[in-house]
Amino acid sequence: DGRTSQVTIVPFYDRTELIQETLGTLNEALTLEILITILVIIIMVFNLRASVLISGLLPVAVLMVFIAMKLFGVDANIVALSGIAIAIGTMVDVGVILSENIIRHLDENRSHESRNLIPINTVVYNATAEVSGAIVTAVMTTIISFIPVFTMIGAEGKLFRPLAFTKTFALTA
Repeated sequence: DGRTSQVTIVPFYDRTELIQETLGTLNEALTLEILITILVIIIMVFNLRASVLISGLLPVAVLMVFIAMKLFGVDANIVALSGIAIAIGTMVDVGVILSENIIRHLDENRSHESRNLIPINTVVYNATAEVSGAIVTAVMTTIISFIPVFTMIGAEGKLFRPLAFTKTFALTA
C-alpha cells in the first residue's frame, strides 16, 4: 500500500561472488577446450574445415543443453555446469571419429581418378553409416549408465542428478 517496510533482510552468506567466479572459470574452460580442439584436430587430421566444423558445433551443443535445462527445470548449479564441461570431451571424440572417417573416404574417392568418381554425398553417407553404429552405441552406453543416478533421492539425488541431466542433454545434442 506504499508504506515502507519495517523488515530488514541481512544476508549472512552471499554466494554471488562464488557463482560469478565459477561461471567465469567455466567460460574460460569452454573457450580453452574449443581452442585446444581446433589445434588437436588440425594436428591429427590435417584439415582446417573439419576442426572449425567440430569446434563450431560445441557452442551450439552447449546452447541446446541450456535450452533443455530450461525445459526440464534443471538448475544451473556448479555440478550441472561441470557436467557440460565433462561432456564436451565425448562430443569432440565423436566429431573427430566421424570427421576423420569422412575425410579418409573422400581422399580414397579422389585417389581413384582412373575410375568414375562417386558423388560426394554418397561418399559422406557411406562414411557416416560405417561408424554411426559404433558412435551411437558409445553415446548410448554413457547415457544409459546414468540411469541409476536419475533414480537417486535425497541429498545424493540433489547433488548428482543435475550432472546426469546436463551430460545426457549434451550427449544427445
